[in-house]
Amino acid sequence: METDKKQLSRTVLGIAVPLALQGMLGYLVNLVDTVMVGKLGTAALAGVSQANQIFFIVALTIPGIAAGASVLVSQAWGKGDVERIHKVLAYTYRVAMVFILLLMAVVIFFPKGVMKIYTPDAEAIDLGSKYLKIVVWSYLFYTISNITTGVLRSVRSVNICLYSAIVSLIINVSGNYLLIEGHFGCPALGVEGAAIATLLARMGEFLIILYYTYWKEDKIKIRIHKMRHLDKSICKIFFMTSIPVICNEMFWALGVSAQAVVLGRLGNDIVSANSVGGSVTQLTTVICQGIAAAACVIIGNTIGEERYEAIKPLKRYFQILSVVMGLISSGLVFLLIPFVPQIYHIQGVTMEYCRQLLIINMVILPFQQLQSTNMMGLLRGGGDVKFQMANDLIFLWGFTVPLGFLTAFLFHAPVAVVYSCLKCDQVIKVFTSEWRIRKGNWVHNMNHL
Repeated sequence: METDKKQLSRTVLGIAVPLALQGMLGYLVNLVDTVMVGKLGTAALAGVSQANQIFFIVALTIPGIAAGASVLVSQAWGKGDVERIHKVLAYTYRVAMVFILLLMAVVIFFPKGVMKIYTPDAEAIDLGSKYLKIVVWSYLFYTISNITTGVLRSVRSVNICLYSAIVSLIINVSGNYLLIEGHFGCPALGVEGAAIATLLARMGEFLIILYYTYWKEDKIKIRIHKMRHLDKSICKIFFMTSIPVICNEMFWALGVSAQAVVLGRLGNDIVSANSVGGSVTQLTTVICQGIAAAACVIIGNTIGEERYEAIKPLKRYFQILSVVMGLISSGLVFLLIPFVPQIYHIQGVTMEYCRQLLIINMVILPFQQLQSTNMMGLLRGGGDVKFQMANDLIFLWGFTVPLGFLTAFLFHAPVAVVYSCLKCDQVIKVFTSEWRIRKGNWVHNMNHL
C-alpha cells in the first residue's frame, strides 16, 4: 500500500526525480540561448528573452493540454482501462495540433508585430523577430513530444522524458557554441544561430521519443491507427475535464506574458534582470515541479483504484514535502546570487534589479511550491479542475495583472514594488487551495462519468 512512508517516498522519487531533471534539462535548452546570447549585448538578450515569451505560452499551454488528458489517463490506468486511454489520446493530439498550428501561423506571418507587444525597443524587436522566424518551427516538434511524454508520465513511464531531454540539451549547447559566435569553421549567426540550435535540439528530442514510443514502450502502445477515430462517448467528459485545465494553463501563460509586458515597458535593463532572475529561480525549483507532477499522477491512480482512504495521508505527505523543498529552493537562490554576474555577464543597474527580483522570489518560493502542489498536484489529480481555473482567473487576471499595471504606470512605483504585486497571487492561492481541500469535495472519479 502506497501510504507506507518508505514505499511512498520511493514511488514519489521514482516519478519526481526524472521529471524534475527533464524539466531542468528542457528548460536549459532555452536558458542556454539566454546565457550565450547575453555575450552579444543587452539588446540581443532582451530580444531573445522577449521572443521566448511566445515559447513560454507554448510551454504552459501544451503541457496544460497534456495535463487535462492526464487527469483521465491516470485514473483510467489506475482502473486498468487501456482502451479508454487511447480514446482520450485521440482527442488530445488533435486539440494540441490545432492550437500550435494556429499560433505558429501568427508568429510566421507577423514576427515583428508579435515582438512589438513585448518591447518598444527597435533593436530588440529586430533581433527578436529574426530569432522567432526560425525557432517557431521547433514548437511543432515540442508539441508532439510533450503530449506523448505527458501521457507516458500518467502511467509512470518517466525515464524516457529524462533521456530525451539530455539529448536535446547536448544538441542545443553544441549548436549554440558552433553557430552563435562561429567556431570550427561555422558561420557566426548570432541570435539566428541560437534559434537554429534550439530547432535542432527539439527535433532530436522528438526522434528519441518517437523511437521509444514505437519500439520500446509496452504499457499502452501509442499508435496512430488506435487514435484514428473519435469516440463520441468520451467527448463530453474529455472536454469537461480538459477545457478547464487548458484554459487555466492558457490564461496563466497569458497572465505571465502580461506581466512581461509590464516589465518590458520599464526598459531593457529590467527585461534582462527579469530574464536572468527567472532563469535562476526556475532552475532551483525543478524538483518541486516534479513533486507536484508526482502528486497528480499518484492521486489520480489512487482514485482510479478507488482507494479513497489513502487520499488524506497522501495529501499531508505531499504538502509537507513541498514546503520543505520550497525552503531549500529559497536557500539555493540566496547562495546563487553572488555568482549571477559571472554566469550571465550582467552588471551595474541590470544586476541591481536582478538582485532585488531574486530576493523577492526567495520570500515567495515556499508559498509558490505549496500552492503548486495543492493546485497542480492534489486538486488536478482529484479532477477538481474548475476550481483551479477559477483561482487563476480571479487572482491573476482580476487582481495581480491590473495591480501590476497600476503600480508601474499610474503610481510609477519602484521595480521591487511592481514585481511584488505581480507575484502576490502565489501567496493568496495557498489559502484558497487549502480551503478547498479541507472542504473535502474535491475528489472526482472520472471513470464513473
